[in-house]
Amino acid sequence: MFGLGGFYDVLIVAGFLALQYFFATRRHFLWGAILPIVFIGWRIYMVSTNDSNLLVNGVITIVGLLFLLVEWKSGRDAVKKKIEKELNKMQSHDLK
Repeated sequence: MFGLGGFYDVLIVAGFLALQYFFATRRHFLWGAILPIVFIGWRIYMVSTNDSNLLVNGVITIVGLLFLLVEWKSGRDAVKKKIEKELNKMQSHDLK
């Protein structure tokens, strides 16, 4: 995918997914939109400059975007759980 060899490609993808989760767990939800937008731009550039199969590029784009959006969703869920936990902690201190 990146032309660096299978193992390094896996490390790069894992790093991007970790970065996506980090962005998704920030307070404002739009931070999680950075990598999907960059990914779509990169894929459009790759499709427009290469003569490779359009179907294969479409599948790669959809699967990659799906992974990024799942990470975004899980990061937002983690933020919601953290906020609810803090609110419950504050409410329990108020009751005492």
